[in-house]
Formats: sequence, structure tokens, C-alpha cells
Amino acid sequence: MAELLHNPEKIARAREELDQVVGGDGGTLQEPDIARLPYLQAIVKETLRLHPPVPLLIPHKAESDIEICRYRLPRHAQVLVNVWAMGRAPNVWPDQDSFSPERFLGREIDFKGRDFELIPFGSRRRMCPGIPLT
Repeated sequence: MAELLHNPEKIARAREELDQVVGGDGGTLQEPDIARLPYLQAIVKETLRLHPPVPLLIPHKAESDIEICRYRLPRHAQVLVNVWAMGRAPNVWPDQDSFSPERFLGREIDFKGRDFELIPFGSRRRMCPGIPLT
């Protein structure tokens, strides 16, 4: 909410999209309507990118000696994934510190663990157990 309050033009665009889908006369939003609200979905993704629910994912342990991006990890090394830093990586996100939901429009990036650019809830076996409820 704070990011939207700092960007009134983004609130106006989201409100316009809601008025088109639900109706400006105070219609009720139904679950099937969410698929027809791409800008609202982009706002949620951008919020999760900038402000992940947990900045560090559950620790992982290397099962064997492995090399990742020229770094050697010995067997049983504990690895912490910094999701907060991933959401601000300048080589992945241009203008990484600005709130810009438009960066997700027309892109198929999902926050449910399939796209490693955006994994605020983790992925695979160690992902949030509540993610199927979203």
C-alpha cells in the first residue's frame, strides 16, 4: 500500500482497470475476474519483488561438492538464498529500486517458484507450503 500511495498514477491505473472489469457502480469482484486484471497482478508481483515476505529463504545444504557460478561449495555447506538482493539485482531488473509494475506486463514471470527471477516464497521442495492456496 505504501508503494501505491507514493505513486498515485499507479493507483489511478489500477482503479481504471478494476472499473472496466468489475464495473464502476460498486460491482463485486469474483475470483474468475482476477485473470482479467493484469495490471493488478503486476502490482502484486512488483510488491513481492521489492518487499519479499521473508528476505532470506530457508537454508539449503549442498549434498555434494558443487561449483555454482565459479564458486565452489563443499559438501554439507549451508546456503542462504537472499531473495531481497535478488529482487534488486541490477543485471536482472533495470531501475531496480523503483516501483514499476509495468515491468511485469506482457511477461510470463510467476511468483510460484517456476521463474527464478522472482521467488519470494522459495521454489521446489522448500517453497512455502501455503502457495497452492494462492
